[in-house]
Amino acid sequence: MYITIDARGLSCPIPQQMTIKAIRTTKPGLTIIVLVDEAGARDSVIRTARAVGLPYTLEKNADEYKIYILREELWMEKK
Repeated sequence: MYITIDARGLSCPIPQQMTIKAIRTTKPGLTIIVLVDEAGARDSVIRTARAVGLPYTLEKNADEYKIYILREELWMEKK
């Protein structure tokens, strides 16, 4: 199962903020797909995933990027 964030056409820091909100509200085990259409937004979303230690993959299509972030349990959520 997955959720999609369509951040195409939005400038930084909005795509990054949308990604942070999704990470906070999505349950572990789901995939977050972030759609962006500029390199700056792509980089900020990737930095966000790296900062919290979540694995991601990047797919580039003709005029957009898809970033797949696997929402695992975060270190701060472990009991």
